[in-house]
Amino acid sequence: MPYPARCPARNLNGRMCDKPAGQGTHHRGYGTCIWHKGGQRHVEEAWAMAQEIAAERNITPHEALIELVRTATGRAAWVDGVLATQMREHVEGGGDPMKPPPSLTKWLAQSRDERKLAAATAKQAVDAGVMVALERRLDLEGELVASALSAALDSLDLDHEQRVRALGAAQQHLLGAAALPGGTT
Repeated sequence: MPYPARCPARNLNGRMCDKPAGQGTHHRGYGTCIWHKGGQRHVEEAWAMAQEIAAERNITPHEALIELVRTATGRAAWVDGVLATQMREHVEGGGDPMKPPPSLTKWLAQSRDERKLAAATAKQAVDAGVMVALERRLDLEGELVASALSAALDSLDLDHEQRVRALGAAQQHLLGAAALPGGTT
């Protein structure tokens, strides 16, 4: 049975909210409940976009929101690259580095707009509880792996020393995987 989605927010007492994810909102099953900012317009809009993208690309709404953040920050970085190239050409041509040429005005405005969009998208993802939900999912997956490993070792009827060596080998393998470029650290 899959883990029931809960609101990822914490109550004033520091405990996890006991309401279902998205309760009282248009994004039921995802993100924060109505009592934890889930009903705010920008959160509702973020989940609507995420669900649309998720359906188109066959990914989860959480992954779609993260993709929206990556896209927005990528666009901001691209505009900044254009600005840097044109500013370098301006300075190399004898221009004052403190006075950009008028041709950069539109790029400066675009950079500012792209950064605002990236920040707003990231805020929507945070308010929607995406990172907390993904963190919870990773914790649950880790617990599942640990439980499966423990069950496998139990079935082998190993003595204490063999079990410790097997766990050590598994730990070294996981730490090695995390150090690779595709790893988590």
